[in-house]
Amino acid sequence: MYSMRKLQLVSATRWLRHYCCQKSKDCAESHARSVCKAEQPSKQSKQCDKQSEKRKVTLIRGLGIGPELTDALQQVCCTANVPIEFEAFEQFAVDEQSYAPNPKLLESLERNKFGIKGPVHMTPWRRQLCKKFGLYAYVSVCRSLEGYKSPFGKIDCVVIRDQVEGVYSGIEHMVVPGVTQTIKVSTSKGANRIAEYVFAYAKKFDRKRITVAHKSNILELTDGNFMDAMRDVAAKHSEDVLFEERYLDTACLNLLMKPHFYEILCSSSMYGDVLAIMGAAIMGGPAMCPGYSVSSKGILHDTLDSRHEELAGKDLANPTGILLSAVIMLNKMQLAEHACKILGAVNHVYKETDMRTQDLGGNCKCSELTQAVCDFIKDGDKQ
Repeated sequence: MYSMRKLQLVSATRWLRHYCCQKSKDCAESHARSVCKAEQPSKQSKQCDKQSEKRKVTLIRGLGIGPELTDALQQVCCTANVPIEFEAFEQFAVDEQSYAPNPKLLESLERNKFGIKGPVHMTPWRRQLCKKFGLYAYVSVCRSLEGYKSPFGKIDCVVIRDQVEGVYSGIEHMVVPGVTQTIKVSTSKGANRIAEYVFAYAKKFDRKRITVAHKSNILELTDGNFMDAMRDVAAKHSEDVLFEERYLDTACLNLLMKPHFYEILCSSSMYGDVLAIMGAAIMGGPAMCPGYSVSSKGILHDTLDSRHEELAGKDLANPTGILLSAVIMLNKMQLAEHACKILGAVNHVYKETDMRTQDLGGNCKCSELTQAVCDFIKDGDKQ
């Protein structure tokens, strides 16, 4: 009993410090003890199956391995008695020929404020969803998981990128046969919105260093406009946060050679996408990395993993990333006790067992890893 609770305490301390607005290690430890203390389930948690006590979360099943990942997510949440009800969407587009988001899905996201999805990677659909729901920023939480030793060392870096402007604005066309063109969009309004969010994030989660990756030496107008906004906002926070500028190639080099150096990496859409995948690789791979899209209307959580059509239905997916994404989501929903329970179980599986899915060099099935997490949660509830 003690070892399990101690493990949960350590896990909660490290994660809650960064994702629950705790300003110091002492505050994080105090909060972790309060949410992970050994006690009998409260009356409310015993009755969490009552419909009236559950909060609704929008669930997008996704494509490829998406249904397997979201099945694993629901199984773990059920085992942990998380008081949420998933509004699941198999059909997230209007129809098979259209990339327009399902209007009912948009209504659900706006109503529930929290959503989580399996991999989709239909670029036109994602672009339309971002624009219609106002998902302007993407946050990749590249943080080494306790118990898993990556050959690249430890990392604790948050990559924040724009996801509606830049190259990812999706404006391209054929000028004449054989000549194509992509338009990179950078507006002062959009750049300022990202800058304000990044510095607000640093303040909220007590991060002291912000590094912006850019190529304004080449793209003087577009990247220059992005950097102007970052510098203007940075000037207002000079006493609280160290602001740095790095060319993209230098940022990539430093991320590989000194992954522990960065706290927050910020960039425009395509650059940030590259940096996030690099950070996820240092963790162990995209399937290990949780993330979420930010809108003034709500938050949509997911994992950096792709849909992997070739693995669909074979029970070979790695559910770690989507479970960690759920941990972050539950913390935001003020369900820290349940987040702590799931995180402690995931850490236990990686620290105390050799269970690894094939992307990490093992032969463990998705269902087996999920069941191991559930078993640890059940054992903790019995004690």
